[in-house]
Amino acid sequence: LLENGQPNALQQAFIDEQAAQCGYCTSGMVITAQALLDTNPNPSEAEVRAALNGNLCRCGTQNRVVRAVIRAAEGA
Repeated sequence: LLENGQPNALQQAFIDEQAAQCGYCTSGMVITAQALLDTNPNPSEAEVRAALNGNLCRCGTQNRVVRAVIRAAEGA
């Protein structure tokens, strides 16, 4: 979702944390993370991990994805 032609906060956090590697899981992670942030704008790390648990990541960037979601929630 672009906002004024720019990535939204979550997408920018994925870019900043280099959370998108091979691309296998990226779309599912972004959609799931955005749904989480829409319902819980300040999730804990455990809540982020639980929400993303159903997405399969092949290249091992799960920790970067979690950091990106936390970063987006904090507005950094």
